[in-house]
Amino acid sequence: MIKALFIPKKFNTYADTFLLLGVAQIAEDALRRTKQKIEMQLLDQGPHYLIQFPKPINLQAISQLTYTNPFPPVRGQKTDWNSIPQETTFFDVVKQSEKRKLYREYQYQTGGKTQWNEEAPKPPDPRTQNGAILISMRHDRNHNSLWLESWQRKDDYGVLVASLLEAFSQEVSAQSAADLFQQKTGSQLPDLASAVKIYLPTAVQGVNRIKADGNKTDTQKVDWLSLWLIANGLFEFALAERIKITEGVYDWRVTALEPQDISLETYRKTLDDLRQFHPPSGGHGIARFDAELVLKFCKQLLENHPAKAKEKSENPFDFWRKSVNDFVCGFRGTHFGSKGQVYGVKELFSLGLPGWICPDNHRELLDYLDVLKEHLSVIMSLSAEEGHSELLASYRDFITGTNIQGFFRFQVSYADYVVKRLADPQARPTRLFSTYGLDIMTKKDKDFTKITKDPSFLRIAKAINQATVYAGKVKTKTGIKELEWQRNYGLAQQLSSQSGSKKDFVCAIADFLAKYEHENLRITDKLLGTEKSLMRVWTTKEDLDRLIELIEEFDHVLVANLLIAYGYAKWNKAKDDLPEGSVDASVDQEILEDSEEEL
Repeated sequence: MIKALFIPKKFNTYADTFLLLGVAQIAEDALRRTKQKIEMQLLDQGPHYLIQFPKPINLQAISQLTYTNPFPPVRGQKTDWNSIPQETTFFDVVKQSEKRKLYREYQYQTGGKTQWNEEAPKPPDPRTQNGAILISMRHDRNHNSLWLESWQRKDDYGVLVASLLEAFSQEVSAQSAADLFQQKTGSQLPDLASAVKIYLPTAVQGVNRIKADGNKTDTQKVDWLSLWLIANGLFEFALAERIKITEGVYDWRVTALEPQDISLETYRKTLDDLRQFHPPSGGHGIARFDAELVLKFCKQLLENHPAKAKEKSENPFDFWRKSVNDFVCGFRGTHFGSKGQVYGVKELFSLGLPGWICPDNHRELLDYLDVLKEHLSVIMSLSAEEGHSELLASYRDFITGTNIQGFFRFQVSYADYVVKRLADPQARPTRLFSTYGLDIMTKKDKDFTKITKDPSFLRIAKAINQATVYAGKVKTKTGIKELEWQRNYGLAQQLSSQSGSKKDFVCAIADFLAKYEHENLRITDKLLGTEKSLMRVWTTKEDLDRLIELIEEFDHVLVANLLIAYGYAKWNKAKDDLPEGSVDASVDQEILEDSEEEL
């Protein structure tokens, strides 16, 4: 009887994760076919992964299993098929790729609002791009060779699976699965197999770096069983995509989602939904792909949140007050650079997940989903082709980290971009983050909320907003509207650059408020005797005094960053919610009421 499996980490790349997933896939199939409980939990224990079963499993029943395809062979237009039995069910990469292309085109034409009817194209197999990269990198023969060698031992397949589970059931294995299999059947598994860069990305063209620097060019070898499991995990669970680098040049990016403490069922469902219905776009550069990947995955994980499925159970609360990276650690991946007709390992990378997404209840979960939708709307309006590479890289650094502070560094650059776009009457509507979203992002930090709920802070942030975002000529639903006050350019950069010194920042914000008040007085005098009234917030000396108190109480850089973030956000609060002392502060921000695009 076995209660858990211990999967060692011996490669220090995504190969470790795919090895775990390959074992989990084999175990899941065996438990289903022997009618045992197939629920299993995937856990990261540091030096090894752990697959935990709800109750001990019966190896005797598993050893009697007949052969089943743990993963299918893949076939492209030029795949050598001579050695594969003709009756074999295979994964048709050409057919599945066409299906995916048609579905993606349908999504684009409908703006992401797909209608489920008989005329709509069927969604693609979530493994489509995993088959496509094997064909593209000419590794289909390696994949199929591993499959064929397991098929040749189909008469002893049940013993192979039982030996595999028995070997991994010991934290310190006394015998390998290959040795156990030989003891029970008298036949041997293949000893070594040639590794290629998609399975072991430390390899360069299938040759490890030490040998590549020497005179020998022998291919890198790894034990066959490990490579068979890695191939299984990669084909079933990897997320691969072609990334546009320049016109006509595409690289491949392959990622593995690293489990932390999550059921295989939730892991599979979340990943399949992401790959099948909402994959990140590879047509706008690496940084946007990474940002979309994290945002869309977090959105999908929240929609498949374990507590949502257990709302009607007695105790769903074990799943609340956990951040997304309590369930999964993030992504590990390999970037394969195009070298003409071949691909080389260009980069090994890892992407973290935003630890600030941590719902305490169902209402908060829905709030975080709104925030993710808002962030996706902003990021999907940017593209490397249109010169937004630095903005996207800055945002990617924030969203793939665990700390919310990275958002402020991005927001300074984005604020400058927003103001320039607003000044261009030919530019498309600009997407802004909302104060509602910022409140949700910062609500878990008491220092943040003490600052952002302060009436004086809000009035000064509103003044920044009305001097920059809602100023000059603005686009509304009814057309271009000319406001009485001019737009202040470069304010975000100025405040950010002066925030290194407490004294310099206070001087900078005091100078802005003085000019802002002077502008209010000028416009008020101009409007005397007319039916118009000033549609701007008034700030006071008391507001500045209170801001200085906040700077003394909290980190002045944090206060500066929050002022910029809120100052350049979309204010969508009702008039009654605005701080006391505002004069017509609920200005009409129709400029920001653009439609949400789902690309």
